[in-house]
Amino acid sequence: MATDDFRAQTRELLARLVTEAPSTPDREALLDNYADDLTRLYSHHTHALLHEVIEDVRTRLDARLSPDPVRQTIATVQTAAQDLWKNIFGP
Repeated sequence: MATDDFRAQTRELLARLVTEAPSTPDREALLDNYADDLTRLYSHHTHALLHEVIEDVRTRLDARLSPDPVRQTIATVQTAAQDLWKNIFGP
């Protein structure tokens, strides 16, 4: 799961920070570097999640617009807007 990956990678980053902190004379530079790394990590994971949500919505919209009535019926049961809301804000 993506949340588990993000948590594990954040924990690894923080563990490196704790290890490096005692031996680093310039703590401000160290904090800036780790803040930048954490921002990049967060950005990467949020982009991946958003991409996944958009791909799911695109698939469902394609099914809704399909000339196949079975695909349209399945897509109608679970609308793209409901899935988007659920994926962004949780159950």
